[in-house]
Amino acid sequence: MKARHEVCRRGRPLVRCNTLLLGFLAILVAGCQQKLPLQPITGPATTFNSNVQTGTPLSGPRKSASLLKNAPGFIVRAQFWRLYYFPRVALPALAAQSTLMINNAAPRPTMAFPALSAGARFGIIKSSAAFHAILHAPAVKAMPCGQASAALWPGLSVAMRLTDSSGLPIRGTVLRQRLALWVWQPKAAPRKVGIAFEFKRLSTAPTVPTLIRQLQVLRTRQLTIATTYGAVMPFRFLNGDSQAVAILITISPWTDTPTNQLAAKTSRQSVTTTKDFHSPKERLNRPDLIVAIDNIGKPGARRTSLVYLAGQTGAKLTQDVAAVAQTPVLGELVKAVAANTTDAPAMPVTTLGWVLDKTTYRLLYDMQKTKHLPEQLRIAMALHLGEAAWHASSLDEIARNLASRQDYRRRIIRENLIYLEDTSPADRLTAYDWLQTHHLAPPNYNPLAGNQARNAALDKAENNPAYMRRIQQ
Repeated sequence: MKARHEVCRRGRPLVRCNTLLLGFLAILVAGCQQKLPLQPITGPATTFNSNVQTGTPLSGPRKSASLLKNAPGFIVRAQFWRLYYFPRVALPALAAQSTLMINNAAPRPTMAFPALSAGARFGIIKSSAAFHAILHAPAVKAMPCGQASAALWPGLSVAMRLTDSSGLPIRGTVLRQRLALWVWQPKAAPRKVGIAFEFKRLSTAPTVPTLIRQLQVLRTRQLTIATTYGAVMPFRFLNGDSQAVAILITISPWTDTPTNQLAAKTSRQSVTTTKDFHSPKERLNRPDLIVAIDNIGKPGARRTSLVYLAGQTGAKLTQDVAAVAQTPVLGELVKAVAANTTDAPAMPVTTLGWVLDKTTYRLLYDMQKTKHLPEQLRIAMALHLGEAAWHASSLDEIARNLASRQDYRRRIIRENLIYLEDTSPADRLTAYDWLQTHHLAPPNYNPLAGNQARNAALDKAENNPAYMRRIQQ
C-alpha cells in the first residue's frame, strides 16, 4: 500500500482480557455489600440498535412540530466492528477535538478528563478501502457488529448504539456497557452537522458497581460534500476478547435515490414513534449548564463558569458583570446566583437566563444604595440600561418592574425615552445612543436639535403605531 493512502499501521497486540474479566468480576463481587454474589448475565458480545429523534444528546428527545415533509439535509451511514487487537491509527486524538466533556461519576454531572476514551482516535478517512484493509488484517481481527443508515432534517439527531449483551444485575436492574455514536443537524445551522461519542462503562471502584457515562461533543462542522470519518475506540465488553471498536462514518448531503428514500422513510417512522420526550418547557435538559452551575462555587472556576452560564442563557447583564467584577463582588454575585438557581433543572433556558439577570440587577441595585459602584460595574450597567444607569430614581423604577424580562425591558426603554426630554444635552445624547443601538430611537429625533424640533419628533413617534408596537414588545 502506498504511503499516501496509508490510514492505519499495524500495532502491537494487547493482552487478552479473559484473565482481566475474571479479576474485574472478583473485585466487583468483593466490593459489593449484597448477600448474593454478582453473576453476570451473559449473551452475545454486543447488540446494535439505531434510532432518530428530535433534539440532540444534550437535550434528549423533544416533541417535533415538523411533519418532516421537506427533503432531509443529510444521510448518515455507519459501520461498527469489534477489534480483537488495537491498531495504531494515523488519525488525530479524539480528546483534542472535544468542545465539551461530561461524565456522571460524581453525584452531579461534571466536566472531566476523558478517562473512558483515553487513546481513542477520530478523523477524516481519505481511503475507505485502506481503512477496511487494516481492520481486516490478521493482526487486528475485526468482527462486524452493526451498521445503519439514517436521514437527518434540521433539529434531528441519530444515535447508533453498541450495547454489551452481558450485564450485571444490581438492585433490580441490569447494568450494561454501551458505546454510541451521535450525529445531528443543528436546527439553526442546516448546513452543519454535530458529532458526539457516548461511553458507558462499569466502574471498578470497590463499592456497589455503577455505570459511568462520558459524553464527548465535538465541534459542529459544515459539510458540502460527502465526507467519511473513521474512529477507533478502546472498549472491552464483559463477554469475549475484543479490545476496541472501530466505526466508519459517512455523512452526505441529501440526494434523491431509492436507497436514501428508504432511509428517510425509516427515520420518519423512528421520530414519530418516539414517546419518551423531554419537554424543554419543564426541564433544563442541558448537562453543560448544570455543570456550570455546580462549578460557580469553585474558586478556580467560578468566573469562567458564570460567564459561560450567562452566555448560554442570554443573561447579558450577568455575563458582562461576571467578566469585570472584582473578586469580592464576584463572590457576592456567585452566592446570590447559587441561592436562586437551586431548582435550575426544572427551568427552561430562557427562565434561567432571566433569573441570572434579575439576580445581578438586584445585587447591583442594593450595592449602589450604600456606596458608589466601581467604575467597571457602572459602565457594565450603562451598556444595558443606558442613561437610566446613572440615576437612582430610574434604578428604583426598574427595580419595581422585575416580574418578568418583558417588564424589565419595557421599563428600561421607558426610562431612556423620558431622558430624551431632559434639559441636559449629555443625558439626552446618552439615552438616544442607547435607544439607537437597540433600534428603538424615535424616527427623526435629534438629541442636539432645538426644543421645538425634539418635541415634534417625539409627538410624531407617539402617534406612530408601528413604532409604539416595537417599543412595547
